Amino acid sequence: MEVVVGFAWQVLKQIVFSFVFFWPGWLVVKMITFGRYPRSIHPANADWLDYELLSFIGVVTVFGAFIVVVYLWQ
Repeated sequence: MEVVVGFAWQVLKQIVFSFVFFWPGWLVVKMITFGRYPRSIHPANADWLDYELLSFIGVVTVFGAFIVVVYLWQ
């Protein structure tokens, strides 16, 4: 049972990290680099590290925006 729960957690984490946070990261990097990077979002043309980097930037962006909204809300 522990293996099944661990596997389900890893799948859920990968889906959230790769699909939810990828697009805000992609948008921020596109705006900062004036559209030069990333050139492709097709898996055959890009390295997996690109996806991880864009997802990490997306996490930072979403949490940063959340902090700004909470700060301005007060």
